Amino acid sequence: PLSTSLHGGKNAKTGLFTPLVLSTKAVLGESELNKLRGKFIAEHSKVIAKFVDTSESKFGRIALKALFEAADENGDGVLTVDEVRSACNALGFSWIDEDKSETLISRADVDENEVIDFEEFVKTTPKVLRTNLIKLAKENGNDLGFLV
Repeated sequence: PLSTSLHGGKNAKTGLFTPLVLSTKAVLGESELNKLRGKFIAEHSKVIAKFVDTSESKFGRIALKALFEAADENGDGVLTVDEVRSACNALGFSWIDEDKSETLISRADVDENEVIDFEEFVKTTPKVLRTNLIKLAKENGNDLGFLV
């Protein structure tokens, strides 16, 4: 049986890159293909982490401010559960529903006013982005047929 830790296994989808992956598997063998997948996943995760780690730089602060302002649909300077869900969904994080948005708010809400202000957003967003960008990359890889 195929390992689902490095690829989709029985849940793998056929996609644009499926023929390339199957050809590579035929040439390298399943074991070597899985090692190659593991290396690509590790490197991609490092790229995501490095991108997210820029959040503490001047550029990162500007990017977070732009992201916050885009999420703040009514411009009141705070993010509600609905705004967090909507922003996450706009980023492709379709699994972030109202319950998960409430959890994100409660974890970030230091002053317990049931919304997130910019400073709370800055402290929590890098971890949320890192986790969900990696999950999104795995889903996209599966959709494209990389995980057959």
